[in-house]
Amino acid sequence: VSKNLAYLYLQDNIPIIWDFVYLQFVLNPWIAFGIEINPILLKLITISLIILIFYYHRYERVKEKKKSWRKLIDISFALILAWAIWNAYERIFNSNVIDFIWVKNFAVFNLADSFITIGAMLYLYILYKNN
Repeated sequence: VSKNLAYLYLQDNIPIIWDFVYLQFVLNPWIAFGIEINPILLKLITISLIILIFYYHRYERVKEKKKSWRKLIDISFALILAWAIWNAYERIFNSNVIDFIWVKNFAVFNLADSFITIGAMLYLYILYKNN
């Protein structure tokens, strides 16, 4: 929904936090936060990572010893997989991903990039606390 709204209504930059964060429509052919990579390699890596994360999660679920972290692990993988699949779909069928959040002197990204990052950070935190 957010990407469609950006596509339909963002013609100009709209400042949302002073002169620091803007809404800006961008078609991004690269990966998260504008990092450049070969498009064919990007598609292969994206599909491979989604498959690996899905199967790793299933395997880890079976051998998981600490049940107390189970819900957080599920949330972290849900954040990563759901948004990665949507970005992959968009990239495979449109060759670009719609980005619309611009942090000055950093990058233009979208909510999917943010949720993937949050999910990965949550999972890394869980790994850190369990070792």
